[in-house]
Amino acid sequence: MTKSERKNLFAGAIGNTIEFYDFIIYAYLAVFVAEHFFPAGDGVTAMLASYGAFASGMLMRPLGGILFGTIGDRFGRKAALQLSVLLIAVPTLIIGLMPTYATIGIAAPIILVILRMLQGLSVGGEYASAIVFLIETSPARRRGVAGSFGPLGAVGGLLLGTLMTYLTTSALGEERMHDWGWRLPFLASVLLTGIGIVLRRSLAPERVEKKSRSPLREAFTGYWRQMLAIGLANISTAIVSFVGFMYVVPWIERHSSANTSMALIANMFGLLVICMAALAGGWMGDHIGRRRMSMIGLAVLVAVAWPAFQLMLSGNFVLMALGSMLLGIGQGLFIGAFSAMMVTLLPRNVRVTGMAFSYSLSTGALGGLAPLLCEYLVDRAGLLMAPALVIAVSAALSLAVIALHPLWRHNDESLPEDHASGVSSRRSHPDGSPGGLVQEPSSI
Repeated sequence: MTKSERKNLFAGAIGNTIEFYDFIIYAYLAVFVAEHFFPAGDGVTAMLASYGAFASGMLMRPLGGILFGTIGDRFGRKAALQLSVLLIAVPTLIIGLMPTYATIGIAAPIILVILRMLQGLSVGGEYASAIVFLIETSPARRRGVAGSFGPLGAVGGLLLGTLMTYLTTSALGEERMHDWGWRLPFLASVLLTGIGIVLRRSLAPERVEKKSRSPLREAFTGYWRQMLAIGLANISTAIVSFVGFMYVVPWIERHSSANTSMALIANMFGLLVICMAALAGGWMGDHIGRRRMSMIGLAVLVAVAWPAFQLMLSGNFVLMALGSMLLGIGQGLFIGAFSAMMVTLLPRNVRVTGMAFSYSLSTGALGGLAPLLCEYLVDRAGLLMAPALVIAVSAALSLAVIALHPLWRHNDESLPEDHASGVSSRRSHPDGSPGGLVQEPSSI
Protein backbone atom coordinates (compact mmCIF):
# COMPACT_ATOMS: atom_id res chain seq x y z
CA MET A 1 0.00 0.00 0.00
CA THR A 2 1.43 3.38 -1.02
CA LYS A 3 1.81 6.43 1.24
CA SER A 4 -0.92 8.21 -0.72
CA GLU A 5 -3.32 5.30 -0.23
CA ARG A 6 -2.65 5.24 3.52
CA LYS A 7 -3.26 8.99 3.77
CA ASN A 8 -6.54 8.64 1.90
CA LEU A 9 -7.67 5.87 4.26
CA PHE A 10 -7.06 7.94 7.38
CA ALA A 11 -8.44 11.15 5.85
CA GLY A 12 -11.60 9.32 4.85
CA ALA A 13 -12.04 7.69 8.25
CA ILE A 14 -11.35 10.68 10.53
CA GLY A 15 -14.71 12.39 9.98
CA ASN A 16 -16.56 9.27 11.06
CA THR A 17 -14.34 9.16 14.14
CA ILE A 18 -15.37 12.71 15.09
CA GLU A 19 -19.03 12.00 14.30
CA PHE A 20 -19.32 8.89 16.45
CA TYR A 21 -17.17 10.31 19.22
CA ASP A 22 -19.75 13.07 19.56
CA PHE A 23 -22.74 10.74 19.44
CA ILE A 24 -21.35 8.27 21.96
CA ILE A 25 -20.46 10.87 24.57
CA TYR A 26 -23.91 12.42 24.22
CA ALA A 27 -25.51 9.02 24.74
CA TYR A 28 -23.32 8.22 27.75
CA LEU A 29 -23.79 11.65 29.29
CA ALA A 30 -27.54 11.83 28.59
CA VAL A 31 -28.25 11.70 32.33
CA PHE A 32 -26.17 14.84 32.92
CA VAL A 33 -27.53 16.57 29.83
CA ALA A 34 -31.08 15.87 31.01
CA GLU A 35 -30.28 17.28 34.44
CA HIS A 36 -28.69 20.50 33.16
CA PHE A 37 -30.68 21.36 30.03
CA PHE A 38 -34.23 20.26 30.76
CA PRO A 39 -36.63 21.34 33.53
CA ALA A 40 -36.30 19.56 36.85
CA GLY A 41 -38.98 17.04 37.79
CA ASP A 42 -39.66 13.51 36.61
CA GLY A 43 -36.28 11.93 35.90
CA VAL A 44 -37.65 9.55 33.29
CA THR A 45 -39.37 12.41 31.46
CA ALA A 46 -36.11 14.38 31.42
CA MET A 47 -34.26 11.35 30.05
CA LEU A 48 -36.87 10.90 27.34
CA ALA A 49 -36.47 14.59 26.43
CA SER A 50 -32.68 14.18 26.33
CA TYR A 51 -32.96 11.18 24.01
CA GLY A 52 -35.51 13.16 22.01
CA ALA A 53 -32.83 15.80 21.39
CA PHE A 54 -30.53 12.96 20.32
CA ALA A 55 -33.19 11.70 17.92
CA SER A 56 -33.77 15.18 16.47
CA GLY A 57 -30.19 15.26 15.25
CA MET A 58 -30.56 11.84 13.70
CA LEU A 59 -33.77 12.83 11.94
CA MET A 60 -31.89 15.68 10.19
CA ARG A 61 -29.62 13.16 8.50
CA PRO A 62 -31.68 12.76 5.30
CA LEU A 63 -31.61 16.52 4.69
CA GLY A 64 -27.87 16.44 5.32
CA GLY A 65 -27.58 13.61 2.85
CA ILE A 66 -29.23 15.80 0.21
CA LEU A 67 -27.08 18.85 1.02
CA PHE A 68 -23.69 17.19 1.29
CA GLY A 69 -24.51 14.64 -1.39
CA THR A 70 -25.12 17.50 -3.82
CA ILE A 71 -21.87 19.17 -2.73
CA GLY A 72 -19.95 15.92 -3.14
CA ASP A 73 -21.37 15.11 -6.58
CA ARG A 74 -21.23 18.66 -8.00
CA PHE A 75 -18.12 20.16 -6.38
CA GLY A 76 -16.11 17.10 -5.41
CA ARG A 77 -15.74 14.66 -2.56
CA LYS A 78 -12.98 16.73 -0.94
CA ALA A 79 -15.23 19.81 -0.61
CA ALA A 80 -17.95 17.78 1.13
CA LEU A 81 -15.46 16.09 3.46
CA GLN A 82 -13.84 19.36 4.55
CA LEU A 83 -17.11 21.14 5.27
CA SER A 84 -18.70 18.22 7.11
CA VAL A 85 -15.85 17.98 9.65
CA LEU A 86 -16.39 21.57 10.76
CA LEU A 87 -20.16 21.33 11.00
CA ILE A 88 -19.93 18.21 13.13
CA ALA A 89 -17.33 19.52 15.55
CA VAL A 90 -18.28 23.14 16.22
CA PRO A 91 -21.69 22.34 17.80
CA THR A 92 -20.02 19.74 20.02
CA LEU A 93 -17.67 22.42 21.34
CA ILE A 94 -20.58 24.81 21.93
CA ILE A 95 -22.49 22.15 23.92
CA GLY A 96 -19.46 21.84 26.18
CA LEU A 97 -19.46 25.61 26.82
CA MET A 98 -23.10 26.70 26.77
CA PRO A 99 -25.03 27.74 29.93
CA THR A 100 -27.64 25.42 31.43
CA TYR A 101 -31.40 25.64 32.02
CA ALA A 102 -30.81 27.09 35.49
CA THR A 103 -28.99 30.04 33.88
CA ILE A 104 -30.88 30.83 30.67
CA GLY A 105 -34.13 28.92 31.13
CA ILE A 106 -36.03 27.51 28.18
CA ALA A 107 -33.38 28.78 25.76
CA ALA A 108 -31.06 25.99 26.94
CA PRO A 109 -33.04 23.02 25.56
CA ILE A 110 -33.94 25.00 22.42
CA ILE A 111 -30.28 25.76 21.67
CA LEU A 112 -29.33 22.16 22.43
CA VAL A 113 -31.88 20.80 19.96
CA ILE A 114 -30.73 23.28 17.28
CA LEU A 115 -27.12 22.23 17.76
CA ARG A 116 -28.05 18.57 17.51
CA MET A 117 -29.97 19.31 14.32
CA LEU A 118 -26.96 21.07 12.78
CA GLN A 119 -24.79 18.12 13.64
CA GLY A 120 -27.31 15.73 12.15
CA LEU A 121 -27.29 17.79 8.96
CA SER A 122 -23.54 17.35 8.63
CA VAL A 123 -23.45 13.74 9.70
CA GLY A 124 -26.03 12.94 7.03
CA GLY A 125 -23.42 13.51 4.35
CA GLU A 126 -20.24 12.57 6.19
CA TYR A 127 -20.48 8.80 6.29
CA ALA A 128 -21.51 8.34 2.66
CA SER A 129 -19.01 10.91 1.37
CA ALA A 130 -16.22 9.18 3.28
CA ILE A 131 -17.17 5.68 2.08
CA VAL A 132 -17.43 6.82 -1.54
CA PHE A 133 -14.07 8.60 -1.29
CA LEU A 134 -12.41 5.53 0.23
CA ILE A 135 -13.72 3.18 -2.46
CA GLU A 136 -13.02 5.48 -5.42
CA THR A 137 -9.41 6.08 -4.37
CA SER A 138 -8.56 2.43 -3.68
CA PRO A 139 -7.47 -0.41 -6.00
CA ALA A 140 -10.37 -2.61 -7.04
CA ARG A 141 -8.89 -5.71 -5.43
CA ARG A 142 -8.78 -3.99 -2.01
CA ARG A 143 -12.11 -2.13 -1.97
CA GLY A 144 -13.54 -4.30 0.79
CA VAL A 145 -10.63 -3.46 3.08
CA ALA A 146 -10.75 0.21 2.07
CA GLY A 147 -14.48 0.40 2.68
CA SER A 148 -14.03 -1.13 6.12
CA PHE A 149 -12.06 1.97 7.18
CA GLY A 150 -15.33 3.93 7.13
CA PRO A 151 -16.95 1.89 9.91
CA LEU A 152 -13.52 1.42 11.49
CA GLY A 153 -13.27 5.19 11.87
CA ALA A 154 -16.80 5.29 13.28
CA VAL A 155 -16.06 2.55 15.81
CA GLY A 156 -12.78 4.29 16.64
CA GLY A 157 -14.89 7.33 17.58
CA LEU A 158 -17.10 5.15 19.75
CA LEU A 159 -14.02 3.71 21.42
CA LEU A 160 -12.41 7.11 22.02
CA GLY A 161 -15.67 8.52 23.38
CA THR A 162 -16.07 5.54 25.68
CA LEU A 163 -12.49 5.87 26.90
CA MET A 164 -12.85 9.62 27.48
CA THR A 165 -16.10 9.15 29.39
CA TYR A 166 -14.55 6.40 31.51
CA LEU A 167 -11.43 8.46 32.31
CA THR A 168 -13.36 11.57 33.29
CA THR A 169 -15.90 9.60 35.33
CA SER A 170 -13.20 7.65 37.16
CA ALA A 171 -10.96 10.67 37.79
CA LEU A 172 -13.60 13.19 38.86
CA GLY A 173 -16.21 11.10 40.64
CA GLU A 174 -19.96 11.40 40.40
CA GLU A 175 -20.36 14.73 42.19
CA ARG A 176 -17.90 16.67 40.04
CA MET A 177 -19.16 14.96 36.90
CA HIS A 178 -22.65 16.24 37.73
CA ASP A 179 -21.32 19.74 38.41
CA TRP A 180 -18.94 20.39 35.51
CA GLY A 181 -16.99 17.25 34.55
CA TRP A 182 -19.55 16.18 31.94
CA ARG A 183 -18.38 19.10 29.79
CA LEU A 184 -14.83 17.79 29.36
CA PRO A 185 -15.54 15.03 26.80
CA PHE A 186 -17.38 17.57 24.63
CA LEU A 187 -14.50 20.04 24.82
CA ALA A 188 -11.92 17.35 24.04
CA SER A 189 -13.36 17.02 20.53
CA VAL A 190 -11.24 20.04 19.53
CA LEU A 191 -8.17 17.81 19.18
CA LEU A 192 -9.91 15.37 16.84
CA THR A 193 -11.26 18.25 14.77
CA GLY A 194 -7.78 19.71 14.31
CA ILE A 195 -6.44 16.38 13.07
CA GLY A 196 -9.38 15.99 10.71
CA ILE A 197 -8.96 19.46 9.19
CA VAL A 198 -5.23 18.93 8.59
CA LEU A 199 -5.72 15.51 7.00
CA ARG A 200 -8.51 16.58 4.69
CA ARG A 201 -6.86 19.82 3.59
CA SER A 202 -3.86 17.75 2.47
CA LEU A 203 -5.89 15.61 0.06
CA ALA A 204 -4.87 15.88 -3.59
CA PRO A 205 -7.23 17.81 -5.92
CA GLU A 206 -9.77 15.62 -7.68
CA ARG A 207 -9.78 15.17 -11.43
CA VAL A 208 -12.23 17.37 -13.34
CA GLU A 209 -15.21 15.49 -14.76
CA LYS A 210 -18.58 16.24 -16.27
CA LYS A 211 -20.97 16.40 -13.33
CA SER A 212 -24.74 16.32 -13.05
CA ARG A 213 -26.44 19.70 -12.70
CA SER A 214 -28.99 18.20 -10.33
CA PRO A 215 -27.68 15.03 -8.65
CA LEU A 216 -30.75 14.87 -6.42
CA ARG A 217 -33.26 14.94 -9.29
CA GLU A 218 -31.22 12.49 -11.33
CA ALA A 219 -30.81 10.12 -8.37
CA PHE A 220 -34.52 10.11 -7.54
CA THR A 221 -35.72 9.77 -11.12
CA GLY A 222 -33.18 7.26 -12.38
CA TYR A 223 -31.91 5.34 -9.36
CA TRP A 224 -34.68 5.25 -6.77
CA ARG A 225 -34.70 1.44 -6.79
CA GLN A 226 -31.02 1.34 -5.89
CA MET A 227 -31.53 3.95 -3.18
CA LEU A 228 -34.42 1.95 -1.73
CA ALA A 229 -32.27 -1.19 -1.70
CA ILE A 230 -29.51 0.64 0.21
CA GLY A 231 -31.98 2.04 2.74
CA LEU A 232 -33.69 -1.28 3.40
CA ALA A 233 -30.40 -3.15 3.78
CA ASN A 234 -29.28 -0.65 6.44
CA ILE A 235 -32.24 -1.18 8.77
CA SER A 236 -30.00 -2.68 11.41
CA THR A 237 -26.82 -0.64 10.87
CA ALA A 238 -27.41 2.25 13.27
CA ILE A 239 -29.86 0.39 15.50
CA VAL A 240 -27.21 -2.12 16.54
CA SER A 241 -24.59 0.60 17.11
CA PHE A 242 -26.79 2.99 19.07
CA VAL A 243 -28.62 0.36 21.11
CA GLY A 244 -25.87 -2.24 21.55
CA PHE A 245 -22.98 0.15 22.16
CA MET A 246 -24.48 3.45 23.33
CA TYR A 247 -27.82 2.96 25.05
CA VAL A 248 -26.54 -0.24 26.65
CA VAL A 249 -24.25 1.58 29.12
CA PRO A 250 -26.96 3.52 31.02
CA TRP A 251 -29.21 0.43 30.64
CA ILE A 252 -26.64 -1.75 32.42
CA GLU A 253 -26.06 0.87 35.11
CA ARG A 254 -29.77 1.17 35.93
CA HIS A 255 -30.81 -2.46 35.70
CA SER A 256 -27.88 -4.48 37.03
CA SER A 257 -25.46 -4.39 39.95
CA ALA A 258 -22.66 -3.04 37.72
CA ASN A 259 -21.55 0.57 37.97
CA THR A 260 -20.83 2.95 35.10
CA SER A 261 -17.09 2.20 35.02
CA MET A 262 -17.65 -1.53 34.68
CA ALA A 263 -20.19 -1.00 31.90
CA LEU A 264 -17.87 1.34 30.00
CA ILE A 265 -14.87 -1.00 30.18
CA ALA A 266 -16.96 -3.98 29.11
CA ASN A 267 -18.29 -1.90 26.22
CA MET A 268 -14.74 -1.03 25.14
CA PHE A 269 -13.98 -4.72 24.70
CA GLY A 270 -16.94 -4.99 22.35
CA LEU A 271 -15.83 -1.93 20.38
CA LEU A 272 -12.31 -3.33 20.00
CA VAL A 273 -13.79 -6.54 18.63
CA ILE A 274 -15.84 -4.53 16.10
CA CYS A 275 -12.65 -2.85 14.85
CA MET A 276 -10.94 -6.19 14.29
CA ALA A 277 -14.04 -7.85 12.88
CA ALA A 278 -14.67 -4.94 10.46
CA LEU A 279 -11.21 -5.26 8.96
CA ALA A 280 -11.62 -9.03 8.81
CA GLY A 281 -15.04 -8.68 7.19
CA GLY A 282 -13.71 -6.27 4.56
CA TRP A 283 -10.72 -8.51 3.81
CA MET A 284 -12.78 -11.70 3.62
CA GLY A 285 -15.37 -9.88 1.52
CA ASP A 286 -12.67 -9.18 -1.07
CA HIS A 287 -11.94 -12.90 -1.22
CA ILE A 288 -15.23 -14.78 -0.75
CA GLY A 289 -17.80 -12.11 -1.63
CA ARG A 290 -19.04 -9.08 0.31
CA ARG A 291 -22.68 -10.10 0.16
CA ARG A 292 -21.87 -13.46 1.70
CA MET A 293 -19.83 -11.86 4.51
CA SER A 294 -22.58 -9.28 5.17
CA MET A 295 -25.14 -12.05 5.57
CA ILE A 296 -22.85 -14.01 7.90
CA GLY A 297 -22.45 -10.95 10.15
CA LEU A 298 -26.20 -10.33 10.29
CA ALA A 299 -26.91 -13.98 11.05
CA VAL A 300 -24.48 -13.79 13.98
CA LEU A 301 -26.31 -10.71 15.31
CA VAL A 302 -29.68 -12.45 15.20
CA ALA A 303 -28.28 -15.48 17.02
CA VAL A 304 -26.38 -13.67 19.79
CA ALA A 305 -28.59 -10.64 20.59
CA TRP A 306 -30.61 -12.21 23.41
CA PRO A 307 -27.77 -14.14 25.14
CA ALA A 308 -25.45 -11.14 24.77
CA PHE A 309 -27.81 -8.84 26.67
CA GLN A 310 -28.43 -11.49 29.30
CA LEU A 311 -24.68 -11.67 29.87
CA MET A 312 -24.44 -7.88 30.07
CA LEU A 313 -27.25 -7.82 32.63
CA SER A 314 -25.42 -10.28 34.91
CA GLY A 315 -23.35 -7.64 36.71
CA ASN A 316 -20.27 -9.85 36.34
CA PHE A 317 -17.55 -7.97 34.46
CA VAL A 318 -16.19 -10.95 32.52
CA LEU A 319 -19.67 -11.98 31.38
CA MET A 320 -20.55 -8.40 30.50
CA ALA A 321 -17.43 -8.06 28.35
CA LEU A 322 -18.18 -11.40 26.68
CA GLY A 323 -21.71 -10.27 25.81
CA SER A 324 -20.42 -7.03 24.31
CA MET A 325 -17.81 -8.91 22.27
CA LEU A 326 -20.44 -11.30 20.89
CA LEU A 327 -22.37 -8.33 19.51
CA GLY A 328 -19.10 -6.86 18.24
CA ILE A 329 -18.31 -9.91 16.11
CA GLY A 330 -21.60 -9.79 14.22
CA GLN A 331 -21.68 -6.02 13.80
CA GLY A 332 -18.05 -5.83 12.67
CA LEU A 333 -18.33 -8.58 10.05
CA PHE A 334 -21.49 -6.98 8.66
CA ILE A 335 -20.46 -3.34 8.39
CA GLY A 336 -16.90 -4.19 7.34
CA ALA A 337 -18.08 -6.15 4.31
CA PHE A 338 -21.20 -4.16 3.43
CA SER A 339 -19.66 -0.66 3.26
CA ALA A 340 -18.03 -1.27 -0.11
CA MET A 341 -21.13 -3.04 -1.39
CA MET A 342 -23.33 0.05 -1.07
CA VAL A 343 -21.17 2.08 -3.43
CA THR A 344 -21.51 -0.43 -6.27
CA LEU A 345 -25.20 0.23 -6.91
CA LEU A 346 -24.83 3.85 -8.09
CA PRO A 347 -22.89 5.63 -10.89
CA ARG A 348 -20.25 8.21 -10.02
CA ASN A 349 -22.25 11.35 -10.88
CA VAL A 350 -25.02 10.64 -8.32
CA ARG A 351 -23.17 8.29 -6.00
CA VAL A 352 -22.78 10.50 -2.92
CA THR A 353 -26.29 11.97 -3.19
CA GLY A 354 -28.04 8.65 -3.68
CA MET A 355 -26.08 6.80 -1.04
CA ALA A 356 -26.09 9.65 1.51
CA PHE A 357 -29.85 10.20 1.35
CA SER A 358 -30.88 6.54 1.44
CA TYR A 359 -28.35 5.57 4.10
CA SER A 360 -29.15 8.62 6.23
CA LEU A 361 -32.91 8.20 5.96
CA SER A 362 -32.66 4.60 7.15
CA THR A 363 -30.04 4.98 9.85
CA GLY A 364 -31.20 8.43 10.95
CA ALA A 365 -34.86 7.64 11.38
CA LEU A 366 -34.46 4.13 12.75
CA GLY A 367 -31.16 4.51 14.60
CA GLY A 368 -32.09 7.85 16.11
CA LEU A 369 -35.42 6.60 17.38
CA ALA A 370 -34.14 3.22 18.61
CA PRO A 371 -32.77 4.44 21.99
CA LEU A 372 -35.99 6.39 22.53
CA LEU A 373 -38.03 3.26 21.75
CA CYS A 374 -35.93 1.12 24.08
CA GLU A 375 -36.20 3.68 26.88
CA TYR A 376 -39.95 3.74 26.52
CA LEU A 377 -40.32 -0.07 26.38
CA VAL A 378 -38.05 -0.60 29.38
CA ASP A 379 -39.35 2.15 31.67
CA ARG A 380 -42.98 2.47 30.60
CA ALA A 381 -43.85 -1.02 29.35
CA GLY A 382 -41.58 -2.94 31.74
CA LEU A 383 -39.89 -4.93 28.93
CA LEU A 384 -36.37 -5.16 30.35
CA MET A 385 -34.90 -7.10 27.39
CA ALA A 386 -36.28 -4.67 24.81
CA PRO A 387 -32.78 -3.76 23.52
CA ALA A 388 -32.07 -7.40 22.62
CA LEU A 389 -35.39 -7.75 20.80
CA VAL A 390 -34.91 -4.51 18.88
CA ILE A 391 -31.44 -5.61 17.70
CA ALA A 392 -32.51 -9.14 16.74
CA VAL A 393 -35.52 -7.97 14.74
CA SER A 394 -33.57 -5.25 12.91
CA ALA A 395 -30.73 -7.63 12.00
CA ALA A 396 -33.22 -10.23 10.75
CA LEU A 397 -34.90 -7.63 8.52
CA SER A 398 -31.57 -6.50 7.02
CA LEU A 399 -30.58 -10.12 6.47
CA ALA A 400 -33.83 -10.82 4.61
CA VAL A 401 -33.35 -7.78 2.36
CA ILE A 402 -29.76 -8.66 1.38
CA ALA A 403 -30.66 -12.32 0.87
CA LEU A 404 -33.82 -11.75 -1.19
CA HIS A 405 -33.73 -8.31 -2.86
CA PRO A 406 -32.88 -8.77 -6.59
CA LEU A 407 -30.48 -5.81 -6.71
CA TRP A 408 -28.36 -7.37 -3.95
CA ARG A 409 -28.73 -10.95 -5.19
CA HIS A 410 -27.45 -10.07 -8.67
CA ASN A 411 -24.94 -7.34 -7.78
CA ASP A 412 -21.42 -8.25 -9.00
CA GLU A 413 -19.74 -6.03 -6.37
CA SER A 414 -17.89 -3.82 -8.89
CA LEU A 415 -18.37 -0.12 -9.61
CA PRO A 416 -20.47 0.72 -12.70
CA GLU A 417 -17.53 2.56 -14.31
CA ASP A 418 -15.36 -0.55 -13.99
CA HIS A 419 -17.22 -2.21 -16.85
CA ALA A 420 -16.49 0.72 -19.18
CA SER A 421 -12.85 1.21 -18.15
CA GLY A 422 -11.75 -2.37 -17.63
CA VAL A 423 -10.74 -1.91 -14.01
CA SER A 424 -9.96 -5.09 -12.13
CA SER A 425 -12.83 -6.17 -9.99
CA ARG A 426 -13.37 -9.37 -8.10
CA ARG A 427 -16.65 -10.25 -9.76
CA SER A 428 -19.04 -12.35 -7.76
CA HIS A 429 -21.72 -14.74 -8.88
CA PRO A 430 -25.34 -13.98 -7.94
CA ASP A 431 -25.02 -16.20 -4.88
CA GLY A 432 -22.28 -13.97 -3.50
CA SER A 433 -19.31 -16.23 -4.31
CA PRO A 434 -16.36 -14.57 -6.05
CA GLY A 435 -15.75 -14.96 -9.72
CA GLY A 436 -12.65 -14.30 -11.77
CA LEU A 437 -10.61 -11.15 -12.12
CA VAL A 438 -10.95 -8.82 -15.06
CA GLN A 439 -8.09 -6.76 -16.44
CA GLU A 440 -7.02 -3.79 -14.31
CA PRO A 441 -5.90 -0.38 -15.56
CA SER A 442 -4.25 2.17 -13.29
CA SER A 443 -7.29 4.12 -12.12
CA ILE A 444 -11.03 3.95 -11.56
